[in-house]
Amino acid sequence: MLESIALGMLLEKDLTGYDIKKFIENGIGVFYKASFGSLYPALKRLTEKGYLTTKDKPQGSRKKIFYHITEEGRKQFFHWLSSPMDIFEGTNTHLAKVYFFDHLEDEIRNQQLLEYEINNRNYLKKLRELERGFTELENKECFYYKLSTLYYGICITEETIRWCRHVRMQKPLPDLLEREG
Repeated sequence: MLESIALGMLLEKDLTGYDIKKFIENGIGVFYKASFGSLYPALKRLTEKGYLTTKDKPQGSRKKIFYHITEEGRKQFFHWLSSPMDIFEGTNTHLAKVYFFDHLEDEIRNQQLLEYEINNRNYLKKLRELERGFTELENKECFYYKLSTLYYGICITEETIRWCRHVRMQKPLPDLLEREG
């Protein structure tokens, strides 16, 4: 995922590895962390694949390496960005994609969010079926912490569905923090 994030950061202008790391920290750092130890090997792989080129620019007594996304890198990024969001990939992967959704056409963006919402609704049904199975058990108190993880999954999935619907409708974002009636 770091490779895709780096490509996305380079869509608008050439950046150094340090700049990319700072953009990650200040942009998607709320839900994704990257170290220099993982970023520079990712940039090297992207360069080897032909998705990036580099250019040395002197800055004072030092030279800085700037990364530039190639046309092939753009294609790779948009392929990743346009691919469906699998609910089992993890929240951070989805949020990284959504972070870059401004670069997608409305139709693709809305379809992605709708499919993600539908998949979460189907998953919620499965979680509710599991919940019904647990409520029929005797000695439920022995399963308290197991059940707590099930309820965590239900809560997170319900909020994800609410978030999808809100974002798809492009409602004011601060309203997300208020509970809908």
